[in-house]
Amino acid sequence: MTAVSGAYAAVPASPASGSGAVSAADTTPPSKPTGLHEPCASDTLYVLFCWTASTDDVGVVAYDVYRQGDTGYVQVGTSSFPAFGDDDVVIGRTYTYIVIARDAAGNQSVPSDPFVALARGGLPSPTATPSPPPTPQSLACDVTYEFVAWRTGQNAWITLKNTGTAPIVGWTLSIRWQEPAPRLTSGHSAVWSRTDSFFTARNLAWNKVIAPGASVQVGFTAAHTGATPVPLYYGVNGVYCSSTYGPRR
Repeated sequence: MTAVSGAYAAVPASPASGSGAVSAADTTPPSKPTGLHEPCASDTLYVLFCWTASTDDVGVVAYDVYRQGDTGYVQVGTSSFPAFGDDDVVIGRTYTYIVIARDAAGNQSVPSDPFVALARGGLPSPTATPSPPPTPQSLACDVTYEFVAWRTGQNAWITLKNTGTAPIVGWTLSIRWQEPAPRLTSGHSAVWSRTDSFFTARNLAWNKVIAPGASVQVGFTAAHTGATPVPLYYGVNGVYCSSTYGPRR
């Protein structure tokens, strides 16, 4: 979950239907997002907050998130599930957000009540193992998470890309889950394990090195009950990764 870049649109003075094609049969907006809270995990990197999912007569497809700036609220991102992470922040500062739910017809909910979140630091260690060697400052990564879900489980395909300037020699990918976390049943192309709310994938001999600009692909199958769980964030060797999340097409 990452903040969008580029031009920001000012938050509307009052909710209105979207400008795209709108079904004449659906003019009912989603319910107001409520229950904004943080942290969503025992420890959180940057800003991460959650809320109670909105309801809609057809279905909520997205939540638009706005952050208060010097001239008012500006949009900083969109989420497909009731949680949002913002890494364009300064650790230790507080930021004020509102959330607007949107349905497939473009109808927008009433904005949530303003919520103040603290930018926190540090990625929790998934196990009690000794600290790894210092990570090169040039390490940077991006994760693309695709999945196919059914009522009791999901298959996931993860592409880990080295966006830094130096090779990554030996890697451990950590995935932090929104509770309740799924149950890992199998995995491929890495040594997979689960500890509490974390899935961990460690490299095999043949994919140990990721050159700058190169990627490796891994995956797993997991079981769950209720709604499909969603990852909160990803890290490689203790470094936070930017990410893209969505159903596989």
